[in-house]
Amino acid sequence: MRKFILIMAFAFVGTFGFSQLLQPDQVPTDIKDRLQAVFPQTIDIPVSWSKEKGNYKAAITIMDAPAFMVIDSLGHTVRIERKLHETYLPKKAKAYLKTLDPNFEFISIYEITDNKEKVTYKTIAKIATSFTFETDGTLAGKKK
Repeated sequence: MRKFILIMAFAFVGTFGFSQLLQPDQVPTDIKDRLQAVFPQTIDIPVSWSKEKGNYKAAITIMDAPAFMVIDSLGHTVRIERKLHETYLPKKAKAYLKTLDPNFEFISIYEITDNKEKVTYKTIAKIATSFTFETDGTLAGKKK
């Protein structure tokens, strides 16, 4: 599980590491207009722009939580990511994490809405369970 957490962290950092930072004047007006249509408060708050795989990515802070919006070059929303508090994660997802480790801790939770309005949740949780495996890969024990 620790490997999983590390892989997710590196993937998250890698996504930002390969994006190209842009100045606001390098972003087309229709892209900015699309962001303001979804997040009207961007008129008054700073927006950081980057380019990710040919798409424009806006990074903003809403109510002290980061949010991102990815917009294609035609002005269509690709996805919206919002950092959430754990109370907004579905109960079934929390129940699943409790089966892995009843003392799990959330590191971060993001709600991701794609261009078809499908909502998914990306979570990174600290699981403190230690697994012991036999040489053939069979689970020998689990310690919480």
